[in-house]
Amino acid sequence: MTTTDPAQASRQIHFRDRRAPQGIQFDLERLLMALLPPVLEDSQLVFRAPVKVGGVPYNILLRFEAALPKINCYSLRIHASWDKLPAIHHEYFRKSFNGWFDFWTHDFKSTTPPAPEEGSTERYQALVAQTLAAEERLKTIPALQQEIVTAMRAGAWFSTAHKEGGTTIRFERGRFVRADYGESEQVEEFYEEVAFFAFLKKFYHSETSRNLYPEKASDLVAWKLILRLLSRKMD
Repeated sequence: MTTTDPAQASRQIHFRDRRAPQGIQFDLERLLMALLPPVLEDSQLVFRAPVKVGGVPYNILLRFEAALPKINCYSLRIHASWDKLPAIHHEYFRKSFNGWFDFWTHDFKSTTPPAPEEGSTERYQALVAQTLAAEERLKTIPALQQEIVTAMRAGAWFSTAHKEGGTTIRFERGRFVRADYGESEQVEEFYEEVAFFAFLKKFYHSETSRNLYPEKASDLVAWKLILRLLSRKMD
């Protein structure tokens, strides 16, 4: 579905995916660098987030539509409005909107919405409970930090890449190691978690606030987004 006018645009995609709702949520949060907290609305699980891209406000709505025996049905709707921005740029914003929508949904294969009788209410409710429990478990900064270091000690890592090189951040031989490659070959080691957390927060400061400009992410939001950036073997 696509709707447009000179100062705003909306598009929606229906798709099916084997992942549970929090799997879709986490991947979109990592892609958008914005949190999509789960909320129950009329017994249906939805996820909403506002983001800014190039100064344009976007509103993201992910909806968990139905739980089939082996796959789940979702819809993703994205709306943007640039009516308060100079009219001379409206055509550019409209083209950009389509580009961002295609980029954010490139992993989803468009399909038809589920029929009203499709899906299991029992399985749907179990997946909703699982999603809400996952959200509840990580409500504080210490819990988020502990989740990060536990995962890193089990082999998870952070990585960045750009045209001059990149950075990897891992746990190796009893300490956390930041190693640059390419133009820079800087290496930093952290034996204490407190020092490592201070480094990690500063390292991802710009990334965690990139779609909030000119505002900055709160500490809690920043740590949730940093957790989303963690790479694991199952990703």
